[in-house]
Amino acid sequence: MMLETKQYLASLRDSVDLISKVANGNLARPVPSCPNWTMSHLVWHCTRVHNAIVQIVVDKVQGFDQLRPYKRVEDDVLIDTFVEGANSLIDVFTSTPPDTEIWSWVGPAPLTWAIRRMTQETMVHAWDAATAIGPAPTMPADMASDGIDEFLHNFLRLQRESMPAPGGSVHIHCTDVHGEWFIDEPEVGKIVITREHAKGTCAIRGEASQLLLVLWRRKPLSMVEVIGAQDVAERFVERTAL
Repeated sequence: MMLETKQYLASLRDSVDLISKVANGNLARPVPSCPNWTMSHLVWHCTRVHNAIVQIVVDKVQGFDQLRPYKRVEDDVLIDTFVEGANSLIDVFTSTPPDTEIWSWVGPAPLTWAIRRMTQETMVHAWDAATAIGPAPTMPADMASDGIDEFLHNFLRLQRESMPAPGGSVHIHCTDVHGEWFIDEPEVGKIVITREHAKGTCAIRGEASQLLLVLWRRKPLSMVEVIGAQDVAERFVERTAL
């Protein structure tokens, strides 16, 4: 179940503030959780993604291939451009009816899909940015649990061709906040996700923020508890195309 829009927007603003704060004076710094990226790459990526969503909502763009090119700005104005773009995105979110239908890669979706997607995208990248210069603030447990749900429904179907199927079912269980999912693939390419407590071939347990970071492959599977088939858990985490 999704959170309230005001919770997403508050989190999005916090993430934008954190990125702009830690990026200031650190644009050349490597971002270890995003291989081959510097802080400049991260900030530009977020800027470009925010702009893409604005185009999808405002201009009713029907696919990534229809987006207008967005020219890369110089680093001396990059952070200001990022903040201005994020503010424009939030303005669009607050001025557009939440049930407005937009394009998404999972099919036609309400605006609330994009609000959630951008909140979760920016929150993970805020963690990336913060860890590049020191310990990152802990993600709020309720927002991280929501991020797990968002990840499972939007990214699990995007699979790396080189990776085999997990070979079993997976139970994900948050230990610090409500959140349990059972994931099975009874047929190749048919993934079934239910929110329930059920025994899987393996269980992956931990705090919501740690589980979310493991799913996004920001942290190793060893950071959380695996019960049952370790190899199934490993293939499950590694299979998604990120």
